[in-house]
Amino acid sequence: MMIQKTIDLFKGLLRMVSPPPRTSVSQWADENRFIPADYGAEPGKWNSDRAKYQKPIMDAFTTKGVHKVVAMLAAQLGKSEILFNVIGRFIHQDPCPMLLVQPTIEDSEDFSKERFTPTVKVTPVLKKLISDSKSRDSNNTMRKKNFPGGYLAFVGANAPSGLAKRSIRVLLFDEVDRFEKSAGSEGDPVDIASKRTSNFWDAIIGLFSTCTDEFSRILAEYSLGTQEEWRHKCPNCGEYHWVTLWDMRYEYATFEVDCKKTYRVDAVFWRCPDCGKEFIEQQMKNAEQMYIVQNPSITSVRSFRVNSFASPWVSWKNIVGEYLDTNEDPQKLKAFINTRLAEIYKETGEIKDERVLMQRREHYDAELPDGVLLLTAAVDTQDNRLEYEICGWGEGEECWGIRKGVVLGTPDKAATWAEMDQQLDRLYCFANGVSLKVARTFIDSGGHYTKEVYQYCFANGIKQRVAIKGHRLAGVPILYKLGQATGYAIPLMMLGVSEGKQYVMQRLINVTNPGPAYFHFPNNELSGYDQLYFRGLIAEKLMPKKVRGQMVKVWENIATDGRNEPLDLRVYNLACLYSINPDWKAYKAAICGENTVANSKEKAGQTSKKQYGCVKKSQVAV
Repeated sequence: MMIQKTIDLFKGLLRMVSPPPRTSVSQWADENRFIPADYGAEPGKWNSDRAKYQKPIMDAFTTKGVHKVVAMLAAQLGKSEILFNVIGRFIHQDPCPMLLVQPTIEDSEDFSKERFTPTVKVTPVLKKLISDSKSRDSNNTMRKKNFPGGYLAFVGANAPSGLAKRSIRVLLFDEVDRFEKSAGSEGDPVDIASKRTSNFWDAIIGLFSTCTDEFSRILAEYSLGTQEEWRHKCPNCGEYHWVTLWDMRYEYATFEVDCKKTYRVDAVFWRCPDCGKEFIEQQMKNAEQMYIVQNPSITSVRSFRVNSFASPWVSWKNIVGEYLDTNEDPQKLKAFINTRLAEIYKETGEIKDERVLMQRREHYDAELPDGVLLLTAAVDTQDNRLEYEICGWGEGEECWGIRKGVVLGTPDKAATWAEMDQQLDRLYCFANGVSLKVARTFIDSGGHYTKEVYQYCFANGIKQRVAIKGHRLAGVPILYKLGQATGYAIPLMMLGVSEGKQYVMQRLINVTNPGPAYFHFPNNELSGYDQLYFRGLIAEKLMPKKVRGQMVKVWENIATDGRNEPLDLRVYNLACLYSINPDWKAYKAAICGENTVANSKEKAGQTSKKQYGCVKKSQVAV
């Protein structure tokens, strides 16, 4: 054992004093790399010709004069495999200190355990150099892999100590657009970690990610590099083009399965923007493809961009099918544009005049229009009043405004809450006499009357009256976390109001046809949907602002009167809906008269009016 350790030591020293080999990353991978069956769609020997767009990205890491490589890639393009090949090549042939930064510590541990370790086990040249972390004499752990001449550390971008304590020659960032803006209180994690490479003249930095919006970090890094797009050559005119959904024509059929719209894509054609000729997927995948440099003046930073239409593993029909499934939901559309098209998601425009929304008001045949399956309510507390809105919800989160109102009186008076109860406890009726009651109410506990809200919710917990508090930082989920109100044995729901306002505004602007995610409003001004309501609904605008040295987007109140309660109330209602997690099929069955309790009363000769109200998922109270 001692003899072998001595041999390994001298081998490591020899590698350290010998000049690094000229083998490129792709050459190394073709000769040595194996993909494990644990996660690989195509396990076995690596072949760089399988996805040719990967090869230039890999080889940029061993190109003289290149100090940074940026890859803005769509999902399922083999990003992790590129990282493995870069890491494997340096471990085997040019060992040195390396650091792989994931968005969180948990991500880095998962990557090490579930992806890296299986790869090492099936790649013989790496298995010889990296001992099993379970072996008794190993100093390898889940977060650090040692090998002769260097090591590989796995850290999270949210852990400043892991970023700043090492000198690194090969620094890799994975999914940088998911990084926190600041590692603790120490600043941008990319900047912190990049400073660790200053001791190495031949350091190389790699940044990989899907993109997000105009504040995308990977987009900024891509723009500072060569800006190389993976383009296809038109078989007719010979011009190279970025193949994207917006230049495609597709044929599809629409079906309804369990009351949900679904699609079958029958054909997809790409139309050349130059000559207008159309080609099917196989013709374009057989066509010549290459990176086209758009910023040739830069040489030290190679930046690449590839979308899902280049993938050998994802069909164009599937991509178009995803688009059809998501284009009615702004949040799903954003994910599709980022992860499939490798394009930034541009924030929606703005509604400059409330009259645009007022023109969308429509006639309801009854207090509750057909399609409503569930009622939620939201209450905003002010110093001299309570403002409330009751919303009806249906399949696909289609929403009907039912009533917007004001209860005058300070929230510390019992009479104020008693009047509020008249709206929250009453029955709301369809044209056929069937009625619903509010399933759950979210009540704002911010402001000067927190104690009174807690007391009211404590006394009315059985009626699903829930205290809420807004969290205004960007990036916080609309349903942030459930805690307990201080001093009271009641739940306190924390909401990401910035995210919620984004949801509401995207639906108002993007979803213009009745159906999933559409907002309906009644033309009966007695219901509270007047000009003042719509003015308050568009009272805020998402604007760039510098916070702690970082440019972020925050919601600013732009209303001349400062009244933004309608927007807050719609956010609270949407969050309330999400907290219920409704079973639309069960609600629909109950409202259509299939509720077993109601049917049993009818069979017994009782003719009382049906009354339905949802309390929580899969429960309908009669």
